[in-house]
Amino acid sequence: LLPRHQDGVALRHAVQVRHASFQVPEFVALARAAGVAIVYADSADYPAIADVSGDFVYARLEAAVEEEPTGYAPAALDRWADVARGWARGEAPDPLVRFAEPAPEVPRDTFVFFINGAKVRAPAGAMALIERIDG
Repeated sequence: LLPRHQDGVALRHAVQVRHASFQVPEFVALARAAGVAIVYADSADYPAIADVSGDFVYARLEAAVEEEPTGYAPAALDRWADVARGWARGEAPDPLVRFAEPAPEVPRDTFVFFINGAKVRAPAGAMALIERIDG
């Protein structure tokens, strides 16, 4: 029932689930059939589902810590940069856990957000990730 357009504007949809019962192939198939992106959450509180299900990838990096100037350690940011580049190329990056067969490998817009409890570190984390990806 999700509209693909509203007032002439193309829409894309993403859903972040909050219960481990969604970590099954049937949910991934449902999201793929609807063209809805499953939000990947790097979180201690919410399930991580790395299956690509839409024409874009949406990731939320929620595990930052205030003690780290960029929220994530440099090695973790390096890994997330590799993952984001892989998603953008259409890959299913390892070692992220998936619950279904990989989606077709086609380039995808990839959005990675720093949304976490260490809010004061989110801008520095985002800038450090951008530097790793673009630099």
